[in-house]
Amino acid sequence: MWDQFTTSPQNETVKKIYDAYRNATIVRNAQNGDQMTTVGKTALASGTGPDVIYYQVGLGNAGVLAEAGLIRPLDDVAAKYGWLDRLTPFAVREASLDGKLYGLPNESENTVLFYNKTLIDKAGLTVPETFDDLLTFAAAATKKGYTPIAYGQADVYPCWWAFSMMANNVNGAQAMGELIFDNKGSWNTPEMVEAIKLFFVDLVKAGGFIKDLNSLGGPDAQSLFLAGKALMNLNGTWAVGTIEKDMPGQEIGIMAMPSIGGGARVYPAGSGSAYHISAKSPHAEEAAAFLDFLYQPAQLRPWVEEAKIFPPVPFDASGWNLSPLLKLAMEAAQTGGGDAKTNIGYAVNHGLASPGFLKAMTSGFQAVVAGDKTPEKQAEELQKAWEAGLTS
Repeated sequence: MWDQFTTSPQNETVKKIYDAYRNATIVRNAQNGDQMTTVGKTALASGTGPDVIYYQVGLGNAGVLAEAGLIRPLDDVAAKYGWLDRLTPFAVREASLDGKLYGLPNESENTVLFYNKTLIDKAGLTVPETFDDLLTFAAAATKKGYTPIAYGQADVYPCWWAFSMMANNVNGAQAMGELIFDNKGSWNTPEMVEAIKLFFVDLVKAGGFIKDLNSLGGPDAQSLFLAGKALMNLNGTWAVGTIEKDMPGQEIGIMAMPSIGGGARVYPAGSGSAYHISAKSPHAEEAAAFLDFLYQPAQLRPWVEEAKIFPPVPFDASGWNLSPLLKLAMEAAQTGGGDAKTNIGYAVNHGLASPGFLKAMTSGFQAVVAGDKTPEKQAEELQKAWEAGLTS
């Protein structure tokens, strides 16, 4: 068993979960993500690799292993153990390739807006429910000396989170899933133009961020929030542990992007990685039984309570030792605060899009913020980059 849980407390928790399995001997090798990417394919191809490998999902990740015939489809396993009845729909899509399930997904992560309710109350403001409210909130917060939203896009990835939030809210989770996975629809539509304009033009003009957000990186934006200089932070549920540690005594909330035009509020979600079974494993049946064990009720509690990881399956956390912020993150991961099919969407990131599309997002949204490109032109170029990625 090769996995990527190398840091505390995840390393210790995962070891405890594996050790609780009594039907086979689990020999574990923990490596970080870069190491796994470097040696995983080579080891599987040589036949010296593990029976089970924990690997990033997506065409450019596990898709490479599947195309080379190094991991096996798990549709038979999923049918045997009823995985499709339990797994969240977005997670099934992310772990599937060409209509076949290749992995048991894990680590449900959502792009969210964290908000400091303590400071918002102190400033005499109200947490916004609609996007119009957010524009008003931004202007009022700026007048009171706060950065409304800690967000910067000097790094390549934060604008992926922002665009994912807007595109899912405007188009809906179902339409985004069909566009990303089935190529049904287009990135060059009036709805996509609106999503781009609202965030990268209108919210910028309303004073939603620091003046030069193209010069601010994601970690520095988070630092503004941690220091109490910003009322909100566009980030992900992976930041819960850091926020809890660095902001004691403050009431921190989690919410999706405010509603646009009365539509659903959608959390873009992604799976960190998934468990895959080697196509050359002589222990495939035993490996499948072990994977099913990992998500049984007794194991779910340490996954969530100790490792602070949310497997993409429903569970009842009543009586568990969870902080208020972790409970909010868990709710976002399980249901999105409503119906998972409606309120949990898809994060447009390196697991689902081509390198060319990712580059078109980063440079394009930076150009829109700088006033060098219109939302219409950006939508047009995103569609061209998407089509190019399909043929590369």
